[in-house]
Amino acid sequence: MKRAVCLLLTLLLFVSFCGCGDNESGDMSESVEFFYPRKSDSFLCGTESGVLGCELRDTAGRTGDLPHLLSLYLRGPQDAALRSPFPAGCKLVEVRTDRETLCVVLSSEFASAENVELTLACASLAQTCLGLTDAQRVRIEAMSESKTISITLDSNSLLLADDSALETQAVTEMP
Repeated sequence: MKRAVCLLLTLLLFVSFCGCGDNESGDMSESVEFFYPRKSDSFLCGTESGVLGCELRDTAGRTGDLPHLLSLYLRGPQDAALRSPFPAGCKLVEVRTDRETLCVVLSSEFASAENVELTLACASLAQTCLGLTDAQRVRIEAMSESKTISITLDSNSLLLADDSALETQAVTEMP
């Protein structure tokens, strides 16, 4: 009988310790959202995200290390349905905060981006930064010998909702 009680108490003690511990030490996986353009054949028109897609990335406990996260972000997506809009060799030079604006300075390779690729790169980087920080705006800067880029975006600047498929009401002429 003593053995059964001891065995039962040992089992209960073991089970109770399995549930102990705080969430941080028990679950080491912390993740953040990185936004990238979808590959052109996987645009989801009529959806909230439209051209940009989101992937969750494990931060390995470095959620508060913004330079590390942005360097990781610039390496490109792991999801095969997403693509990197950044020119090859583009790297983070500096990240700083000026009041409510997060300034992200990229290497000269970024200054070679043009047109739609520049727009997609800025939109996806800004969306990612706004999600990672409490900043209200993101200024993206890069300089090469022939070109300087300085673009400031906030959440109102980013048109992520593709509402072109929504039903519109016809306007009638007044008599």
